[in-house]
Amino acid sequence: MTADLNEQLSRSFAFGPFVLVPERQLLLLGETPVRIGGRALDILTALVERPGEVVSKRELIARAWPSTIVDEGNLKVNMAALRRALGDGVGGAQYIATVTGRGYRFVGPVQASRLSGLPAPLSARSNNLPIATTTIFGRREAIDAIQRDLSASRLVSIVGAGGIGKTTVALAVAEHALGVFSDGVWLVDLAPLKDAALAPNAIAAAIGLNMPSADALTAVCEHLRDRKELLVFDSCEHIIDAIATCADRILTGAPSVKILATSREPLRIKGERIRRLPGLGAPPALPRLTAEEALTFPAVQLFVNRASDGFESFALSDTEAPAAGEICRRLDGLPLAIELAATRVDTFSVSGLLSQLDDRLRVLSGRRAGPERHRTLAATLDWSYNLLSPNEAVLLRSVAVFSGVFDLEAASVVSNLSAADVPDALAQLTAKSLIALELESRASAYRLLETTRAYGLNQLLLSGEDSLVRQRHAEHVCRVLERATAEWAQRPAHEWTTEYGRMLDDLRGALAWASRDSADRSLCIRLTVAGLLLWNRFSLTEECRVHVSRAIEALDAADLSGTTFEMHLKVWLGASMMFTHGLQTMAMDAMQRALKIAERVGDNGCRIRCLRTIGLYQHLIGEHLAGLTTFENFASLVSEEDSPTVPEIGFHLSISEYFLGRLRNALGRLIQLRDQAKDARRQTVQYQSDINVDIACALTIVQWLTGSPEAAITTSKENIESALRANHHMSLSNALNAACPVFYWSGCFDDCDRAVVMLEAEGKRHSILTRRPVAMFYRAALTCVREGVQQGIESLERAVAEFRMINHLARMPYYLGVLADAQAKCGQMATARTTIHKAFDLAHANSEGWCLPEVQRVYASILIATGEESEAEARLLDAMARAQETGALSWQLRAATDLARLWSSTDRSEQAFRLLSPIYSEFSEGLDTLGPLAAGELLATLASCAGETAKRS
Repeated sequence: MTADLNEQLSRSFAFGPFVLVPERQLLLLGETPVRIGGRALDILTALVERPGEVVSKRELIARAWPSTIVDEGNLKVNMAALRRALGDGVGGAQYIATVTGRGYRFVGPVQASRLSGLPAPLSARSNNLPIATTTIFGRREAIDAIQRDLSASRLVSIVGAGGIGKTTVALAVAEHALGVFSDGVWLVDLAPLKDAALAPNAIAAAIGLNMPSADALTAVCEHLRDRKELLVFDSCEHIIDAIATCADRILTGAPSVKILATSREPLRIKGERIRRLPGLGAPPALPRLTAEEALTFPAVQLFVNRASDGFESFALSDTEAPAAGEICRRLDGLPLAIELAATRVDTFSVSGLLSQLDDRLRVLSGRRAGPERHRTLAATLDWSYNLLSPNEAVLLRSVAVFSGVFDLEAASVVSNLSAADVPDALAQLTAKSLIALELESRASAYRLLETTRAYGLNQLLLSGEDSLVRQRHAEHVCRVLERATAEWAQRPAHEWTTEYGRMLDDLRGALAWASRDSADRSLCIRLTVAGLLLWNRFSLTEECRVHVSRAIEALDAADLSGTTFEMHLKVWLGASMMFTHGLQTMAMDAMQRALKIAERVGDNGCRIRCLRTIGLYQHLIGEHLAGLTTFENFASLVSEEDSPTVPEIGFHLSISEYFLGRLRNALGRLIQLRDQAKDARRQTVQYQSDINVDIACALTIVQWLTGSPEAAITTSKENIESALRANHHMSLSNALNAACPVFYWSGCFDDCDRAVVMLEAEGKRHSILTRRPVAMFYRAALTCVREGVQQGIESLERAVAEFRMINHLARMPYYLGVLADAQAKCGQMATARTTIHKAFDLAHANSEGWCLPEVQRVYASILIATGEESEAEARLLDAMARAQETGALSWQLRAATDLARLWSSTDRSEQAFRLLSPIYSEFSEGLDTLGPLAAGELLATLASCAGETAKRS
């Protein structure tokens, strides 16, 4: 019996660099004991005793907890600790494999043997740190920084919100310090302590000091006086004053002791070095975020790791990656919230969990292990909330109504606390990590973490103050945005956007609340009018239209019909409907109604806005002469002193001149406007888009038409970049809309393709209906060029039909000309004739002089194809004459090239050369673009023919 016992006691298992001695509960790495819990060692023993075999979960639980009924989660926690201790998966090492649905298998080679002698007893304990059971993500820099802080300071406080991971980081720092402090590293868990007076007793118990003295703190200081120890004071916030006193006394009386504290607020004693812990990094909002990209962010790494613990087959896919990133982002990178969310993946799936996240305090629950305050997110926040003073609690639940940042004034308004009480309460809540200070803001600005905000809103409902606070919030938002409207024209665009752009989500929240009760109709209408410029600045055209439509429906009931509120709503309804619902009479009716009210009340600014929008509408439906008259009326109302509107006048008059074929006038006006647009402080988004971008849009087209294709290409590319930098989507849409024809006409087909893709995306993202047929048309035109006319002609026809359906008739003669050319090339000659007749008649009817030469040229090409060369020649000569008259040098070159080619086919090469050469010589740049390149090649051929003729003669 004794011999058998000796044999049992002396057995060991060697694998890799480790030796396991089960009966001594000892795992050695070389000669160094590895810190690991007893349950984990029992599990390891069960596995190495049967290497290569699957050991079921039930067997492992029975081995580690022989007399206790435990949840499978306990096994997973200890398995994670075991793998961490072994470095499983690090550097290619693997010891334990998961067999999904069955259990685990030890896969490393194991050598069982008997020890000749038992290892020496372990030395006395040098710490009481718990065994780490989980992998830490995204805290390497913080841990290193705190280690450096500890080398330079005797008191370091890790401060942050509940669930941010303060304890995890502190324990990691303490682990690294085990070899540094000769008398040990001791954790003092203060969370369970209810009586602050017992804080010294808790410290004494943690460091192993018996308490013969009634003065516990003096005894602790005496014990520590000559010792070199690190004390970790964890969770100080609920007894912060008592712990501050203890820390101060200990540091004064024990010069070799250092303290690492975790708290939701600093201890505020001399020599304290504070390290605030932020949330884990989460990916930005990217619709095409891949799993590989998402997993470079520690918040997602933590989410996936914890989801895998509870759902063994889970692996993040590219499809789920954007949702996982959004979950981590909406949880502000808060580790506890992410861990709790990850445990619900098996119930909801990643996308389902995201949709459930608004009810986060219910969803983020269910942890069975760990401190009570960490078992649900609500418990964590309850812990902090119950420590607040009455003023602090009122302020916290009141400011929860803010969707984004807020300032001192806003906090005062919604909480209704006195002006003297709010600054102190805000400072205390910020110190307690319940409110975050926005350091990048120009002035003091605050915000709540989303999880804290959700908790605060729940407390607001429970308090019965919800309706009253939301009323104050809505009125405050309205006043701020009315102030923003008054400052619109005076402040630089970027400054205005920075100051007021943060109000967008609060505007949405205020409108959602105000629209629920018919008693708040007037406030809802005021809010809508106040938000018009904000929606405009962020190109939220469809969102604007929806809210404006609702406000207009409420005008009669609120007794506000015929007022300036209706005036502002109608002009913006008309403008937004033009782009989102097509060029319908409802849009014109709304603008005419707004103009009538503006004239009655004498609001010149709104009259100008109405006329501008009406003139734009007229041009878009092809009524160019009417549009010119409207813009001339618009110009007559603007004084020279009204500097923000002066560029708008010049731009819109140049648009009229361009459409009507007065290209030289338009070019001169646009160049002057561009050169004057150097004042970056001007509010460039006066109406629906950036005026500088709009000027460049018109300029690029006129540059191409007047014979500067290279300059036009450069202007287009720079304009797109400028719109992207401005991050104004309507402006970007305009820039792309102008770039597509310039790239297409110049033969820059790859650039055109990219612009089309971007234009399609912008149109879909912001519901800009008028851009859809433009993108359709140029995509079809590119198909005709690259794949053949037969492949693209149906798409061209659909694009033209789409233009007609939304009444977008501007440039229709040109679009029909391209379609007629494609129909002729497909052999549909009768159809092509009908189409080009329509194009020609429409160009005359709508006075679209800018494209009439090109329509004539296409008409001539159809005549040539049917053998009617005499009439074709007459039309080409007419096209050249019209192009020369309007200043459209590029159209003139195209027509001259076709005519020269026709003449050269009838032995008139010398005459053809004399016709084409002087027109070609007017181009000083862009000779490698489509039109000049074709003309240059033809001239070379004609010159060669002339040379051959001369030789023969």
